[in-house]
Amino acid sequence: MTWLDWSVVAVFGALSLAIGLAKSREAGQSLEAYFVSNRALGWWLAGTSMAATAFSSDTPLLVTGMVRRRGVWGVWEVWALGLSTMLAVFVFSKLWKRANVTTEVELVELRYSGRPAAFLRGFKAVYWGLLYNCYIIGVWPVTGMTKILQETTGLGREWAIVACIVLGTAYTAVSGLWGVVLTDAFQFVWAMAGAAILAGYAVWAVGGLQAVIQQLEPSTLAVIPPAFARPDVNPLESPFGWFLGLMAVQWWAWKNTDGGGIIVQRLVSCKDEQQAMRSVLWFNVAHYCLRSWPWVITAVVSMVLIPDHALLTPMGDGVFVDHERAYPRLITMLLPVGLRGVLLASLFAAFVSTLSTQLNWGASYLVNDGYRRFVNPRASERHYLRIAKLCTWLLAGGAMWVAWGTRSIGSSFTWILHLTAGIGPVYLLRWLWWRINPWSEIAAMTASLPVYYLRPHALGWLGLPNGLLVELLFMVGATAAVWVPATLATAPVSQGVLKHFYSTVRPPGWWARVGGGSRESLVQWIPALLQWAIASFALLATTIGPIRMLLTPGHDGWMLSLAGVLAWSLVLTELRRRPASP
Repeated sequence: MTWLDWSVVAVFGALSLAIGLAKSREAGQSLEAYFVSNRALGWWLAGTSMAATAFSSDTPLLVTGMVRRRGVWGVWEVWALGLSTMLAVFVFSKLWKRANVTTEVELVELRYSGRPAAFLRGFKAVYWGLLYNCYIIGVWPVTGMTKILQETTGLGREWAIVACIVLGTAYTAVSGLWGVVLTDAFQFVWAMAGAAILAGYAVWAVGGLQAVIQQLEPSTLAVIPPAFARPDVNPLESPFGWFLGLMAVQWWAWKNTDGGGIIVQRLVSCKDEQQAMRSVLWFNVAHYCLRSWPWVITAVVSMVLIPDHALLTPMGDGVFVDHERAYPRLITMLLPVGLRGVLLASLFAAFVSTLSTQLNWGASYLVNDGYRRFVNPRASERHYLRIAKLCTWLLAGGAMWVAWGTRSIGSSFTWILHLTAGIGPVYLLRWLWWRINPWSEIAAMTASLPVYYLRPHALGWLGLPNGLLVELLFMVGATAAVWVPATLATAPVSQGVLKHFYSTVRPPGWWARVGGGSRESLVQWIPALLQWAIASFALLATTIGPIRMLLTPGHDGWMLSLAGVLAWSLVLTELRRRPASP
């Protein structure tokens, strides 16, 4: 890194700070302004902010590790989640916007009643807002940016962690969600440009994509994992069995199956239902279709340019191959002076956009659903804003502590997906079935951790294979064996609360107990589910098609891309024709 590179980084930092602080006065008016931007966001800004949050400094490193360890098909661990985020477009965006909550956790006392609901709200504020959020920030964006700074600047690991946290938290504490989303839009464009630049230089350095195709095995470049298994390997433990687990279970079983906290925060910040729905639709396109191809191409090229032994990294008394370092290693290997600064700034843009959102979102739980609800419910708005800023720095400190002990982004990502696999069904059913109560969620959340750690022993005792499909089904089934009896053994939610929730949100499903959920109301949601199915195909086709066009011979990539475009045209036509259905 030269003075020119650092000058580029400094210019980026100054622009981000200026944009982030531009709305600081408006954010300081109230908690609603600080956490949900006075519910005045348009679809493009809200959706771009979601995409910028999902595009963190760790994500290209995560994708690089997936591709280098498994092949291109390894990225399905990310792509499969598009099925659930598409469901948020056509079903849950409307429901969340109608609920008119400030946070996802606030829904608890709209949907449930009594002391169990109050306990659950406070518990989730601490569990998701503090513990889970600090873990996520530490193991993903902070660890990713730390590796980038180590590779590109030579900073020691500890100093890199401190630099990431301090620089990223500085404007978040004062700018609120308005500052976060405005900065996100600027940072997303910069980050995407950086990813495209590095992909272009990587392809040029290796002599073109044809050279890559010739040097790597076809199975490495395949988009779908091989369906065959060796005679000594159970089919469920094969790569294709892993793929089936993702497509058949993972997408609906994880905790964000109805949108998740950060997406929900943007949804409820939009002007109306249509803006909310379009924001998540744009997020899906930007998150999967636009950002996938430069990362996958760069990761594939890195397999040719950087051998595994060049990525050996000390860990304890031994070493391991840190595939995730290949991405920042290419920056120092391939880019000339000046462009290194552009790439470092682009990755810092991705890091800050995620960090700022996570900190603002976590603080919203701690203040809105913890401090104001249970500790000090009658304080002034100015007092709550001071607490919100204090919580932002508290979360940053917790994330720093977590990052100190983290080495692998990919293993942490997989761990989170598996751990929360039993919680998703409850989060889905609370919208669909009147009988779900606070104890359903409490039981599922309590059971998930012991079930996860008992899983390998239980599968061995039952004589079942260890493939992902079986493991996920076990997580869902064993967790359900706890929360279903807990639901049926405890009192249902009071009739008055159920009626108020149904009349406010108008969800689909089984609500006959409160005078809703008729056959006609269920039929009204069929067009939305059909749109979801077509849009999911369009999303995956226009994500995978271009990658297949670039990396494999034949015309199937072109045909898949064309089919995806046609499917998108059907979706958009239907949205214009039936904008308010159901």
